[in-house]
Amino acid sequence: MFLEIFRGFSMKFTLTEAQKASYFRNGYLVVEGLISGDQIERLKHQSELIGDNKVDHVPNSSTQVEPDIDIKLCSEKNLTLRKLYDIAVYDQTFWKHVINEKIVDVVSQLLETNDIKLYGDQLFMKNPEVGSEIYWHQDSASWKDIFPKDLITAWTALDNATLENGCLKFIPGSHRFGTLGLDYDSREKKMEKFLPLLNFNQWKIQDIELTPGSVSFHHSLLVHGSGRNLSSSRRRGYAAHYMRALSWKDDRITDAPKMPKFCQVRGKSYENCV
Repeated sequence: MFLEIFRGFSMKFTLTEAQKASYFRNGYLVVEGLISGDQIERLKHQSELIGDNKVDHVPNSSTQVEPDIDIKLCSEKNLTLRKLYDIAVYDQTFWKHVINEKIVDVVSQLLETNDIKLYGDQLFMKNPEVGSEIYWHQDSASWKDIFPKDLITAWTALDNATLENGCLKFIPGSHRFGTLGLDYDSREKKMEKFLPLLNFNQWKIQDIELTPGSVSFHHSLLVHGSGRNLSSSRRRGYAAHYMRALSWKDDRITDAPKMPKFCQVRGKSYENCV
């Protein structure tokens, strides 16, 4: 079926069978140097403009400040930001990254479909010394109205991501447990029930250190988080969340995030689907 879907479609980036097997086994895959330095510089420049309110096409509702920082005492607004979210639907620079052929090629191969939509996106700023910890969670525990729960996040490093400045942390294979209820509101408390599983060797925590332009792809049920930024350098990362166009949204679920229109990334859309 997969070959039928891709017949006549020329890919810019092809995964090996070993890479695909690794993703399905571990719930994540890192592709180093996937995005060029020039493209990364454009994203960094645009993130500065948006963060400093120097563009008028991205609404203020797309910004979130660090919870433990006094905005009045900070001279630069950019350094108060925790993240920017749902910006690709407003900003052409980030939209071009969302539809980057190499990234979408990887997502297409992992989802085994050419019909893909964007669920949403987030630019994590993780500023020096103030960038906050993100507790263990599963994305699909929050995106609870979207089915099937197999969305893929492409997390692109804009700066070096290291242990010191709060790189991503994954628990390999944890996506195979299904939904554990680790959403953004209850993740800290409910993680206590999950901790005993970490005693097994196969559930060792994996630190994902990345260089600018490297991309980490992870399953929406993978348990993941990141530490505080304890360094003097930034750790920006742009996360685009992709889903198959045949996914469906359960409108009876009312406590899920209110998202913008789901934009077509590649292929076609389907009636009664997202």
